[in-house]
Amino acid sequence: MTDPEEHPDAAAPGSDHGADHAGEHHADHDFTGPLSPGVARFIRAFVAVAVVLAAVDFFIDRSHHHVEGEPHSHISVDTLPTFYAVYGFVGCVVLVLVAKEMRKVLMRDEDYYDPSGEEAKR
Repeated sequence: MTDPEEHPDAAAPGSDHGADHAGEHHADHDFTGPLSPGVARFIRAFVAVAVVLAAVDFFIDRSHHHVEGEPHSHISVDTLPTFYAVYGFVGCVVLVLVAKEMRKVLMRDEDYYDPSGEEAKR
């Protein structure tokens, strides 16, 4: 349990006190704190699988994809081991960065549909 005197924004069970501060806390949180053990274990397993798959890519024989008389591919860089892994990773990073910039343009205020700030009665 948290002590309300130590954390004044923490709501007591059954009270509405912390409800209006929940969004502020979430907006201020930068997710840079220590990882929980489960998340850390998942990340280690994910990285291990990625390294194993990248290593296996060095041993894959792609010669059976080549048709006589035609080039293997239109670009020569895709014959390099781990090309598709790096290409996919860079593509995902670019998508995230573009999405972050799009958010600045597309994001609306919380009260966009109700500028008066009054909540609808249910």
